[in-house]
Amino acid sequence: MISGVVMVCFFLNLSVFLIKKEVSIILVNLSFIFGFISSVGIFMMGLFPGDISQYLHNFGAGFFFFGGLAYCILYGISEWTAKGISKLQALSGFVVAFPFLVFIYFTNINFFNHELALEISHFSEWILFTLLMCWIIGHEFSMKKDRRLT
Repeated sequence: MISGVVMVCFFLNLSVFLIKKEVSIILVNLSFIFGFISSVGIFMMGLFPGDISQYLHNFGAGFFFFGGLAYCILYGISEWTAKGISKLQALSGFVVAFPFLVFIYFTNINFFNHELALEISHFSEWILFTLLMCWIIGHEFSMKKDRRLT
């Protein structure tokens, strides 16, 4: 639950950073909206663990994963158009979006046949969370470094 609140703070910080880099406010706001949706989803996943309400947990997970796919792509586009941001950092959003897509794909397979891709789905979920944490930490370091230089 707490990570949902922390993610909102991260997305606010990233959005302000990108606006200062002269990125389109519409694109940044759209990115933030999907980040907020994803954060609400992760908050719901904590509020409704799978052993209490699997339906509400999965509902929140849908917000987290589909919102995450959208914000990674949109923040990647935002960073690509920004002045003074490494194109490698911008590409990292697209790299992280790919495991979101892979996880969504295998989870949908599991919905129809629970045993067909269960282990691959779990493995892709851990890869996704690892890459997402690296993406967030990398952005925090980049924003901190940029503030020191200005």
